[in-house]
Amino acid sequence: MITQLILGVSLLFFAAASQAQQSTRVAFGCCMDHSSRQEVWDAVNHAQPEVFVFLGNTLDVEADDMDDLLDAYDVFNRFRGPRVLRRGSAVMSVWNKTDYSIDGHAGKNNPQRYAVRNHFLTFWREPATSERLFQEHGIAKSVIFGNEPQRVQVILLDGRWNRDELEQVGWMERQTRRFNAGLGLYQPNRAGDLLGNKQWQWLKEQLQKPAEVRILFSATPILAPANGYDSWSMFPKEQDRLKSVLQELQPSGLILGVGDRLFGEFSKADDYLPYPLWQVTAGSINLGSDTPYSSVYRDGQAYEDSRYGQIEVIWKEQPELVLTLRDVDGRPLDSRRLPLSELQAN
Repeated sequence: MITQLILGVSLLFFAAASQAQQSTRVAFGCCMDHSSRQEVWDAVNHAQPEVFVFLGNTLDVEADDMDDLLDAYDVFNRFRGPRVLRRGSAVMSVWNKTDYSIDGHAGKNNPQRYAVRNHFLTFWREPATSERLFQEHGIAKSVIFGNEPQRVQVILLDGRWNRDELEQVGWMERQTRRFNAGLGLYQPNRAGDLLGNKQWQWLKEQLQKPAEVRILFSATPILAPANGYDSWSMFPKEQDRLKSVLQELQPSGLILGVGDRLFGEFSKADDYLPYPLWQVTAGSINLGSDTPYSSVYRDGQAYEDSRYGQIEVIWKEQPELVLTLRDVDGRPLDSRRLPLSELQAN
C-alpha cells in the first residue's frame, strides 16, 4: 500500500514537472514554387509544431484566370510533405499576391475574389461551416490554442480582400531601381486601405480575448522601411491605425510573424506598445533568396538561407518565448529568447 502511494505521488510529481516544461510551437513560412521539390518539409514534419501557418504566395503563378489557379493547386497537391504536415500539425493559411490575384487584380479590385476564396479555402480544407467562407472582411481568422494559463492566440490578417492598389513609380525611375536591391518598384498609397473597417473592428475584438501569448500574422511585413517593397509602411494610414489600436488596447504577449520576403530577419519597434514589439520574418520555403535591404527595424543580421520561422512558448515557472529562423534542414540560424514577463503592458 505504501509502495503504491509513493508510486502515485511520484507519477503526479513527474506529470506536474512535465506540464511545467511543455511548450507550444508555432512555425510558419511562405513564398513557394509549388511545382518544385520542397525539401524543408522533412525538417518541419520531424519537428512536429503544434501549428503551422502558411503566409501566402504558396503558388508561383501569375494567373490569368481561375483555371490557372486550379491547375497550380493540382500540382501543389502532388507533393507529400504538406500532406504529412496536415496529419501532425494544425495548419492555418492566408493568401498573398500570387495565390489571390487574377489577371493582375491583387486587391479589392479582383472581380473573381469570391471564387478565389472558395477554391482557396476548399484546398486548405476549411470546414464548410467556417465563417471565413461568408464573412465580409475576407479570410481573417483567429484561434486560441491551449487552456489557461497556457493559451496561445494565433491571428491571421487578410491584407488582400479590402486592399487598395499600390502604383509603381514612373518608367525612368523603375529602370534605375532595377539595379538597386535596396529599392522596390512601388510608391506609397498614403490614403489606401489594407484591412477595411470591418476587419479592423474584428481585430480589436480578437485582441481583447484572454490569452497569455498572441501571434499576429500578416502576409506582408508590418515593421519595414518605406522603400518601395510591398509592406504596411507603403500604407502609412493603416500602419498608424495599427499603432493606435495597439496603444489603445495594450495587449500583452504580442509577437508579429510575417512573410513576403526571400530572406529571414528579426525586427523590433519600441513605439507600438509599452514593451518592445518583435517581428519574425520567415524567409522563403523554396524560392531561393533576395539580397536583404537595410532596415532601421532589423535586430542583428538578415539570413538569405532562412526557410521558415518558429515561435516557441516554453511553459516553465517563468515562461519565455524562443524566436528562431531555420534553414532547410531545420537548423536554427539565429534566435531570440524573450521572457514573457517582459512582454507585458502593465
